[in-house]
Amino acid sequence: MKDKEKKLLAVLIAILVLVDQVLKIIMYNSKIQIINSTGWGIGVLNNTKSGDNLAYILISIIAVIALVRYIKSNNTFVKMNSRVILSFAIAGAISNAIDRIWNGGTINYINIPNFSALNLSYVYFIITWIGMAFVLTLFTRDRIREKKERK
Repeated sequence: MKDKEKKLLAVLIAILVLVDQVLKIIMYNSKIQIINSTGWGIGVLNNTKSGDNLAYILISIIAVIALVRYIKSNNTFVKMNSRVILSFAIAGAISNAIDRIWNGGTINYINIPNFSALNLSYVYFIITWIGMAFVLTLFTRDRIREKKERK
């Protein structure tokens, strides 16, 4: 991986963490509550404090270290699109770990009916899952095409 790509990914992660943290501060301090009749909405809904906070922080640290090592590897199968997508997971883990260290839990402000309250970090994880599924689907499609062409 080139130095330019490393810097680009570091900047992306920093921007994602910064956006999430600033949004949490704004939502928490402004006490905005925008919830419509169907239950969809935005506003500080809860602060998920837990007795297992240290465990969550350690898991986040381990996940960040593993993902950073993976995206920094010179493996030819790890393309830049995968690195960018995995950067979202790194940013989400770092941002929620910051919350757990400073607040004792995460600040959730997105309400989805019949689901758990979320914050932007959780959206980053969802983007990662969907993005990696897409990348793996494209990779599989390309391998199938290559096999058909060889026949």
